[in-house]
Amino acid sequence: ECDTVQSRMSLGFLLVISVIFALYGAMHVYAYHKLTTLVSLGAAAHWVVILCFAVMTIAPLLIALLTRMKLVGLATPLAQVAYLWMGWLFLFFSFSMFFGLFQLMVEVCGKWFDFNVARLLPAPPSVTLLVAGAALLAVGYGLWSARHVQVESIHITSAKLPAGSKPIRIVQISDLHLGLTTDRDNVARLAETIASLHPDVVVSTGDLIDMQMDHLAPYAELFKQITPRYGKFAVTGNHEAIAGLQDALTFTREAGFRMLRGEGVTVAGVINIVGVDDPAVLRQSGAVAPREWDLLARYPRSEFTLLLKHQPRVAAQSLPEFDLQLSGHVHGGQVFPFNWITRLFYPVATGLTRVGEHAQLYVSRGTGTWGPPIRFLAPPELTVIDLQRAQ
Repeated sequence: ECDTVQSRMSLGFLLVISVIFALYGAMHVYAYHKLTTLVSLGAAAHWVVILCFAVMTIAPLLIALLTRMKLVGLATPLAQVAYLWMGWLFLFFSFSMFFGLFQLMVEVCGKWFDFNVARLLPAPPSVTLLVAGAALLAVGYGLWSARHVQVESIHITSAKLPAGSKPIRIVQISDLHLGLTTDRDNVARLAETIASLHPDVVVSTGDLIDMQMDHLAPYAELFKQITPRYGKFAVTGNHEAIAGLQDALTFTREAGFRMLRGEGVTVAGVINIVGVDDPAVLRQSGAVAPREWDLLARYPRSEFTLLLKHQPRVAAQSLPEFDLQLSGHVHGGQVFPFNWITRLFYPVATGLTRVGEHAQLYVSRGTGTWGPPIRFLAPPELTVIDLQRAQ
């Protein structure tokens, strides 16, 4: 029975990957068509472009293969080029669709008012150049945005905190995705910013690492130097499963975090911090975890309980058992307009939302990037939660 479940999971994964690469390949075909209508290419140049587009299409698989073969020196430059190209291609395709919709609206209005709109619209080659240039500018802005993390501050009050207790400052990072395209100086600045906020607690809500682990030791040292008064805590995300669970756990612990895997801890006798594994980790490990609401029920409802959970899904049975859930995973879409797509699967806004009579959910836009090392209209964030007793 276990083998059957594993087989179905593998087939499902292969199906998802096939669909993703089919769509990504279709984007390359679209870009190739636009290029060949813009520039006249000889036969040899055609084949060179086709080869380059084919390599870029399968580049994520090549990067994973090179990394598994411990050829990080080859995987790193390929990742830097391929993921920047991916970002530009996504934006080029999206902007093209937006302009196509605009063009259709103008043409419909022209027919409605019996007006020749052809002279109002630029010629197709000009449109392609305009869209390609806009996508290139957006990539440049996205690179800048990804390196300028915004500090988002929220204030939570609760009568559950003991009388006379001092405010507790919690700093949340999420979806940092340390990997081949990570800039060490950027991570060093992030670590300095976290320390400068003087947190009492630091939490990581999953995907601290990406899928490439061999060169990440210096990053663990940077985070290890952050020593909040009540400690650092982390939960797994789906990328901990992709990278290799044991290696990911070892790295996170070396960075000074205590892993909460279906367990909790009481901090300073004031609040309970409970963490659960991501479903991808549970599927991969085959572990039998306690039900989330049963785990939370171990702590008195009279005490403030913080739930760390990678994906922003709220279990209805858990609502009476926690006060604040911190999640990430969705990246705020990372590259507009993908925030529209994430809302189809996770119909909750980023930021703070009340999800029950006494429960709230905070969804981080994420602190790093996945895939393209850019952020477009979805800036990265470092979240500061100041928790204090209600007056």
